[in-house]
Amino acid sequence: MKPIRTQQRFQCDFCQYRSVKSVVEKHERRCFRNPNRFCDNCDNKGHTEENHGIDEFPNWIKTPCFYCSKFDPQILKEIKERESKI
Repeated sequence: MKPIRTQQRFQCDFCQYRSVKSVVEKHERRCFRNPNRFCDNCDNKGHTEENHGIDEFPNWIKTPCFYCSKFDPQILKEIKERESKI
């Protein structure tokens, strides 16, 4: 039998996501449980601007970002506790 080469797997610091290192690094930047994450939807502004009018008369409405509002403040406390132990 030949030995099979296996890849090392990594886990996200904020959730249970597991994969290879490069994929997990990309995931952690945008993980919803990460308090310092980058939001692709609103570019960390906290709101999105949507046009609800005609092209000639735009009516821009600011709506709260759905993805940023999903952040759980409880996880922030847990992260600070974990980092203080290090």
